[in-house]
Amino acid sequence: MERRLNVLMSAYACEPNKGSEPEVGWQWALQMARFHEVTVLTRANNRTAIQAGLESLRGRQPLPRFVYHDRHPFLMELKRRSRTVQWYYLLWQRSAREVIKRLHEVHHYDLMHHVTFAGFRYPVAVWGHHVPSIWGPVGGIESIPAGLLPWRHPASLIREGLRNAGNLLQVTPLSPLARRARATTLLLASTPRMQRTFARLGVQSRLMPPIGLNPAELPYRPRSPVEGPLRMLFVGNIIALKGLDLALEAHKAAGVEATLTLVGEGSYLSAAKGKAEALGLGSRVTFKGRLPREQVLRLYADYDLFFFPSLHDPGGFAVIEAMFNELAVLCLDCGGPAVAAREDCGIKVPLGPRPQVIAGLAQGIRWYAQNRSALARHGRAARQVILRDYDWDAKGEQMSRYYGEIHDS
Repeated sequence: MERRLNVLMSAYACEPNKGSEPEVGWQWALQMARFHEVTVLTRANNRTAIQAGLESLRGRQPLPRFVYHDRHPFLMELKRRSRTVQWYYLLWQRSAREVIKRLHEVHHYDLMHHVTFAGFRYPVAVWGHHVPSIWGPVGGIESIPAGLLPWRHPASLIREGLRNAGNLLQVTPLSPLARRARATTLLLASTPRMQRTFARLGVQSRLMPPIGLNPAELPYRPRSPVEGPLRMLFVGNIIALKGLDLALEAHKAAGVEATLTLVGEGSYLSAAKGKAEALGLGSRVTFKGRLPREQVLRLYADYDLFFFPSLHDPGGFAVIEAMFNELAVLCLDCGGPAVAAREDCGIKVPLGPRPQVIAGLAQGIRWYAQNRSALARHGRAARQVILRDYDWDAKGEQMSRYYGEIHDS
């Protein structure tokens, strides 16, 4: 039996049953506690949810220990009022370094692992403590090409334009990213683009999607053939980066009987509704708003194709949930969705000029509408990919092997 290492994990976002990054932090904490003695440093704001989650699991598996830390209440209130988190996250990481230093003096950790936030842009607190460190999986390097930016939605255009500029600055050889990557014993990249970026900076990394599922806990209804129009589904935040303007234009251009249902809310919702109306899509597009996760999980089985043309998602929880439910995926060939949607379980449209991307998405809709046997085959293959590569238990075993490798090297 391999030695149980003494591990310090940094997870700013860490809460059960909340989805997105909080779920990632929570799952990595639980998984690594199966194999090692894990102490998780997280926000004090997460304490109530974490303690409830731990109580529900007590006696069923080894559990991590949590240490809670936050900045001064004045700064927390300022963060809440400003509705921005980046500046507070930077301050939290700076103070977390001192917390980790004090903990390490007492507990003498064998290695340290940063899991959330999973973005590459920020310094993290696990470096510089004279033990091996793991950073990731991290991602976020994908930028929206100029021709696909939301030019008719000014607020989103400003946000995405600034993000693009920030990404360009980060990938120069003298950027902070290069120094951060070299300070890390093992780098884990969420996407091939992130992996190539590290390689250009002279640092090797390993590819690992940051997200996963617990298949035994999810509802699953075997799919049966259904006649009638192709039923497409989108689940996620209704924001510009999800490419919903492209989805609506492709839906119109496809020229086949098909419907598109969108589940979610966000800053692009009003614009999306206006665009659907302007395109004359009428009853062929349905906006359901935000739904409880339990309801969404049951919803997948009522659709034929998952349509997710996101422009820079490093993960994509909804994509892997849909694939688990035997939905083929139509997406862009970028980010986390493209990693999940292998050749035999979806269609990935390359990035390029806007008319070309819309034409490619429209062709994907037409092809699936006219090839229902392929749609079913791709759906079955999609489920197998999730069961093989996105099961949290399997991911935990893989990460534990990485722990052993860097500790013994």
